[in-house]
Amino acid sequence: MKQWQCTVCGYIHEGPEPPAHCPVCGAERSKFVPLPETEPELAAQPALRLHLHPILSHFPNALLPTAWLFLIIYWLLGRATLEEAAIWLVAVVTLCAPLSLATGIYDWKTRFAGEKAPIFTRKIILSVFLILLGIAALVLRLLGGPGLQPFYLLCLAGMLGCVTLLGWYGGKLVFSTPPRH
Repeated sequence: MKQWQCTVCGYIHEGPEPPAHCPVCGAERSKFVPLPETEPELAAQPALRLHLHPILSHFPNALLPTAWLFLIIYWLLGRATLEEAAIWLVAVVTLCAPLSLATGIYDWKTRFAGEKAPIFTRKIILSVFLILLGIAALVLRLLGGPGLQPFYLLCLAGMLGCVTLLGWYGGKLVFSTPPRH
């Protein structure tokens, strides 16, 4: 079976023709190149990609579920220090998010040639929302007041949704493998 590789994200498609759009990054058919017949197994192996962007993304993104865990324990046991720890975790995520966005844009420009594929647009938009929601959560928490707490929690829930989708899209870019028929 003939193999085609997406030059944007590295996805490998098997079939007589490349797909109309890459199922991973959304790049058009013209971005696919045929793989040599002699190296299909080598080309199909995912490459280990060590760079700054995953570090600046995964570490702070793991802190958001921890912040929620601390908040839940705070609500159950009334330990105020856990609620304070949660807001500090949200602050770390909010401060790291612009660095993650910057390194993500750098990787997009250098590793993916700035390809205008939908997956990159989505990741950039989600990153901006993450930053804005983090700032809003911190401001709402600092203003205090019981009437603002639902909005604060809504911001935290939105942040958790953003990092979940960002991780999912990132995983699609890094760990895409061709479907086996």
